[in-house]
Amino acid sequence: MMNLKNLVVTALAVCSLASSALAGPFTKKSELGGFDGFVERMSGGVRELGRGNTGSADTASMPGAFWNPALLGFRENLGVTLNIERRDLDRLGGAFGVEGKVGKRMGVGFAMLYRGDRDFSVINDDDETVGTAKPFFSMFYLGFAYRATRQDAFGLSFSMSYDNLDISEYMNEMYGIDTEDAFRSPVTVNISWFRQWNAKWSSSVVIRNLSFSKNLSAKWTKNPSKDNSLASTEGVRPKVLQIGLGYRSKIMGKPVYAWMEALDYQVADTLLAFDPQLHVWTGRVGFECEIVPRATLRVGMDDLNWMLGAGYKFEIRVGRKKFPLEVNYAFLYETSAGLWSPFSLGLRGYIP
Repeated sequence: MMNLKNLVVTALAVCSLASSALAGPFTKKSELGGFDGFVERMSGGVRELGRGNTGSADTASMPGAFWNPALLGFRENLGVTLNIERRDLDRLGGAFGVEGKVGKRMGVGFAMLYRGDRDFSVINDDDETVGTAKPFFSMFYLGFAYRATRQDAFGLSFSMSYDNLDISEYMNEMYGIDTEDAFRSPVTVNISWFRQWNAKWSSSVVIRNLSFSKNLSAKWTKNPSKDNSLASTEGVRPKVLQIGLGYRSKIMGKPVYAWMEALDYQVADTLLAFDPQLHVWTGRVGFECEIVPRATLRVGMDDLNWMLGAGYKFEIRVGRKKFPLEVNYAFLYETSAGLWSPFSLGLRGYIP
């Protein structure tokens, strides 16, 4: 068919990777990639990205509604985080979160993640560039937590995605096809648990992307054209089991931390699938050391992607009040794609 029609379908697949990673019965491991790569692997915080994209087993991870909603049960002050990043291929991204304590044992938080393309060329039948689209994807989280004991907390978050192809004007002007730019996913559910065993060890369990539909699978149909002249696609998010572990110690008097996570993506439209061919496993590991007071260096690996990071803590004094702030930087190299991201900057702070 027309090149531009093909481009629409391609754009739909690219822009909605996070929600349409799998299609049909999604039984092929090679069809995963999307949701993990586009949102979760790209992190919700620069601090966590710099140490291998690990954050589920650390009470200081922000935004907690994204990393592990149970972490919200350990909040004592109002916390705010803002992250921006620029990656190869003119990709932009960022995250924002705000969270705080409710009563004595509960916490609540909101998070938004954003990924976009600044320069997506629109090509006509004669292979001519007729314009530039700027497709983007965003995801929203609303999390709640209950701290059952001093060591344990349980969390629940609701998430929803929204993506926009930014290409309908070209289809209408050139071919008279009335297309949809915006697509929204149904609400999905994430449940979690966190435990601080002692001063050194912590652990977490997060189950992501459950739905209210059959088999608890998050699926929905995306039809890019209102008259069905273009092929529709099926958005699907795989169920994810994420287990995290944290360890804190000192080496030569310097605080040193190690973080590990194992993730299982179930690529099957069933409640439980025991066939290993219907699962994809990956791991993350990260280390950080406070080399001097307030300054931290980080290194990590998410699957085969390498990360480096650094952070510095300081305070702003307003009258008699002190407002803790932290600036973080991360460098990411995506080994399989040969892409690197030299600019990821994050700012986080607390309001006592």
